[in-house]
Amino acid sequence: SQTNEFLKNSLPYFLFVMYFINRGQNITQTMFMNCDHSMLFYRFYRQPGSILKLFKERLKTLIKLNMIPGLIIAIGVDLLLYISGGTGITEYIITFLTIVSMSVFFSIHYLVLYYLLQPYDINLEIKNPLFLTICSLTYLVCYFAIKVVIPTIYFGTGLIIFTILYSLISLFF
Repeated sequence: SQTNEFLKNSLPYFLFVMYFINRGQNITQTMFMNCDHSMLFYRFYRQPGSILKLFKERLKTLIKLNMIPGLIIAIGVDLLLYISGGTGITEYIITFLTIVSMSVFFSIHYLVLYYLLQPYDINLEIKNPLFLTICSLTYLVCYFAIKVVIPTIYFGTGLIIFTILYSLISLFF
């Protein structure tokens, strides 16, 4: 069926969907407003060990929040694939893991940008042009992904590997 073919070959479309449902930027603004902007005056809060520990704790929370819709979409897409004619077990697994990876990527991405670029001022306005540029480029990549038609196995495997590498780099470097 047409639905089945669309789902098999248009996994990049879901990158745009996951971009829009991700709450990373809103949550980092909330973190800044409700915690970080007043805590910056304390010495312990600026120590590398404390910063990394807080980053990891916040990342866990952000992933949990973004994983709820991510899992629903991943399960839903696999269910639609099954109902519309099915596919091989590998494509079900890759589809599920890719959508979950997208959710994890956006969680990490916005938190990394927040920690590295400190984008907000006291009024929650974006003060860092590099942050705005990277966010715009992220949007453009996700938007243009809609037009990409590529088999699930290739796109999914690439995105999963990219997310793992991005995650490791953000946690250890």
